Amino acid sequence: MSANEPSAVTRRVLLTGAVAVAGAGLVDAVQSAARGSTPMGRVGRTTPDARATASSLKSLLAPATEPAPISHPLQEFEAALEHAQAKQRTRQRVKQRNAARRHDAAQHKHGHGDRAHAGASNRRHGSGVKAAKHDRHAERIRRRAAEHVDLPTARIQVQTRPAYYLADVAPEPPRRTLALTIDDGPDPDWTPTVLRLLDKYRMQATFCIVGVHVASYPRLVRDIARAGHAIVNHSYSHPLNFARLNERRIVHEITANQQLIEQTVKVTPQLFRSPGGDWSRFVYRALAAYDLLPLEWDVDPEDWTLPGRRVIQRRMLRAKPNDIVLCHDGGGDRQETVRALRRVLPKWKHSGYTVVPLRVPETRWQDLQR
Repeated sequence: MSANEPSAVTRRVLLTGAVAVAGAGLVDAVQSAARGSTPMGRVGRTTPDARATASSLKSLLAPATEPAPISHPLQEFEAALEHAQAKQRTRQRVKQRNAARRHDAAQHKHGHGDRAHAGASNRRHGSGVKAAKHDRHAERIRRRAAEHVDLPTARIQVQTRPAYYLADVAPEPPRRTLALTIDDGPDPDWTPTVLRLLDKYRMQATFCIVGVHVASYPRLVRDIARAGHAIVNHSYSHPLNFARLNERRIVHEITANQQLIEQTVKVTPQLFRSPGGDWSRFVYRALAAYDLLPLEWDVDPEDWTLPGRRVIQRRMLRAKPNDIVLCHDGGGDRQETVRALRRVLPKWKHSGYTVVPLRVPETRWQDLQR
């Protein structure tokens, strides 16, 4: 080792200082590079090697960033569609809320206006409404007056209920007797057959006949009377809701058929059966004015509903002594009724029943006199 050659210790100290100085320069170089400028301080101008080293260190010291995800075109479209739909729903909610507010405001405004208009209208037209009511009431009174009938003075007591049983017509009837009433005839298809059946079993019934059929088939009415059967007035045209007709129509239905029967067979009916069994106080008064008693029934097989021969037969055979039994020979197809009578009449005869016509005895008329 020569005298001018530094010792190992000196070399180590110098190397350490150089490294420190170089490190400080590198740090400044890195910071300046990050700022985009060149450090010009105590370390002076950097060398290309220092710049390369600084660039390497900058890349090493830069924070790691995650790569941007790669998006699919379909995903982007779905996201955009969902966003558009959300905006549309928001606009619809706003529009509905605004419309509801406008409607409420209009209702409030019109409500006050309608009430005010109604009050003014009532005040303005109140007298006109009262006048119209008065006119309608007067019209009803005039109509009732035109439909009103002054009935003749009744010579018998006005009844308050019809006769349901044989004893209501003829007090103290014979034992084991009943009455068979046949309605809505005469009919050329069924009445002759019924007459033959009654003659076969030596029975006499009561025919409740309708005026329009009397006018059409007077010969059948005479056949009924000639066979000894009773005849009952069953109105002229058999209208429904008989008791609800006006007074003039009720009187016409009673009197027109009464006169027609008297002219046809020279017989004056004593009983009147209302169509459908429909009664009222005026009907009772009108019957009393024309010397008629109201007649009903007790046993109704409802043969007019065409329930079948067996049903009609079973219901008719329920009859007991003193009953008034109803059936029909007119008003429709009565084949089931005729077939039922072919079995009922012999059974009644075998059971010892006597079928009698309904006639009001003289003693009963005397009791009814006023």
